[in-house]
Amino acid sequence: MGLTFPLLSDMPRTTLEAYGFLETDPKNRLYRYAKRAYAIIDKSGTVRYRKVLDSPKDLVTNDELLAELDKLK
Repeated sequence: MGLTFPLLSDMPRTTLEAYGFLETDPKNRLYRYAKRAYAIIDKSGTVRYRKVLDSPKDLVTNDELLAELDKLK
């Protein structure tokens, strides 16, 4: 794939929970599943953009993500 950054695997879901990306309502049929979420984290580890969507069918547009990335320049 030619990626120049590490990917994250979170089988125990600790990172999902720490960032608020985990469904924690036991009444929800998606309990303990990842929510549709976006995060942009800068080189120092600071979260610069965070968006958690209500529905897994929703998406953030590429334009919105690119605009957020442009703010880091």
